[in-house]
Amino acid sequence: MAAYFSTSRLENDKVAVGRIDPNTYPVWWIDEMATSPDEAENIRNGSIAPLRAIITTRCGPSMKSHFNVYGLHWWTLTHFVFESPRHRERALDLIQQGGGLEAFERTIGPVDQVQAEWHEYVRKMKAELFGGSPRPNRINRLSDATNSPPE
Repeated sequence: MAAYFSTSRLENDKVAVGRIDPNTYPVWWIDEMATSPDEAENIRNGSIAPLRAIITTRCGPSMKSHFNVYGLHWWTLTHFVFESPRHRERALDLIQQGGGLEAFERTIGPVDQVQAEWHEYVRKMKAELFGGSPRPNRINRLSDATNSPPE
């Protein structure tokens, strides 16, 4: 939730919740996420982690060495739930239920089915933010990212 609010733009001295500021963390790493249009390829190449691993923080990359992976995924998932017309009405229910896997599947849907919808959302978000083109001077894989700001 904090990333959802902290990545929102300031407009006329007010927070424009959900309007993404591309110069905020973790947004500046989005070009390293979902590098292929194909979801399975992105899982193989490490540019996305399975949604189940992100929600449960189990069976995914080590959080210690891949903090940005989790930061990006948690932020995009929160943005997806709050901004998708299909899910936004249930976003607060998900929070009130603790946001775990059972709550997610009860309020949003089966994680394995939502995975494809979220992946497409991330691809569209990425294209809208940066025209779908990677920015120069960036590392090639999300899993190699550090907490350093963009160059």
